[in-house]
Order: sequence, then C-alpha cells, then structure tokens
Amino acid sequence: MSDRARLDGKLVAGQSVSAPPEMSPRTRAFVLKVDTIVLAIARHWLLAVNILGGLYAGLPILGPLLRSRGYTLPANVIYFFYGLTCHQLPNRSFYIFGQKMCYCERCMAIYTGIFILGLGYAILPWFHRRIQALRWRWMFVLWAPMALDGFTQLFGLRESTWQLRLLTGGLFALSCVWVGFPYLEQAFNQIRHDLELRFARLA
Repeated sequence: MSDRARLDGKLVAGQSVSAPPEMSPRTRAFVLKVDTIVLAIARHWLLAVNILGGLYAGLPILGPLLRSRGYTLPANVIYFFYGLTCHQLPNRSFYIFGQKMCYCERCMAIYTGIFILGLGYAILPWFHRRIQALRWRWMFVLWAPMALDGFTQLFGLRESTWQLRLLTGGLFALSCVWVGFPYLEQAFNQIRHDLELRFARLA
C-alpha cells in the first residue's frame, strides 16, 4: 500500500477506504447547535422531567375546575386526552369542584407519585448520588400488588378500595423512579461528559 493510500484511508478487506470528507461551514454550525441543545438537555434533564411530570399530574385538576366554571370545550379536551390512557370510571375516581377528575384514583397515585418522588430526587442530590438503580426483580415485586389488585377486580373476584388503589399506584410510581432515574442520570452524565470534552477541544 502506497504512502498516499495510507494518508487517504485505511485498509479494510484489502481495499483503501477514504477518510470522511470535511463538513461544510453550514453543516458544522448546524451540528454545533444540535450538540448545544443536547448538552443543555443532558445538564437539566431532571428539571425537564419534573416540569413535564408536574404538568401531567396537575392537568387533571384543571379539567374539573374548567368544567365547573362552564368552560366545557377546553375541559373536554383534557378529559379526552387522559381518556386515552385511563378508563376514568366514576366509581373509581375522586371528585373535586363537584366534577370527576380526569384520571382514576390509581392513575392519580402513579403520576402524582412520580412527580413527588422526582422532586425529592432533585432536592436531595446527596441521596440520589448514593442510590443504586433498583434491580429488575424487585421492580416486579413492587408491581405485583397493583397487578393483583387490578386483575382480581377486573375478573369480578373482589372490589378494590380507594386506599388500595392509592397504595398500589404509589408502589408502582416508586419502582418507576427507582429504576428509571438512576439509569437516566448515568446516561445523561455520559452524554454531558462527552459533549463537554468536545467543546473543550473546539475552544
């Protein structure tokens, strides 16, 4: 292989593969902007997750409030949106402002629980730096009460209570945060580290 070939590429399966072409200034600027956005997300992912979690947990309160004030169209939009993921049965939902909430008692426990635990994860950084991601088998252990409560009720073997729905939904939320947040933090820390090194080289 000639010196020219060694400079232009490397030998792969007996052939010389050329080095990738240089990016144009416009493409390079676009890539830098994307990397800047990704770095911002990697640095503030927990804030973003908690904001989204708070909105998702709080909108079902806005729905009954709007309906009680006569704003039926925006209220119905919220009810429809949550109806895609929740049965919204009246006998399994809390009532506020004289109206049924947009999600059932168990869903309220799940989404509100994830939001509250997410806030705790952010407020106590010394704690979440030491916490290990929950092992998968223990995650299923925390899921089991909700599955047992839900399926026995579904098949008419018994009727659950609002206390059980809140408890089992809360355990499910705990498992989601305990498994998901440490893995998310690890992944975003690696992304942040790699991008900060890249920007340091460019500087």
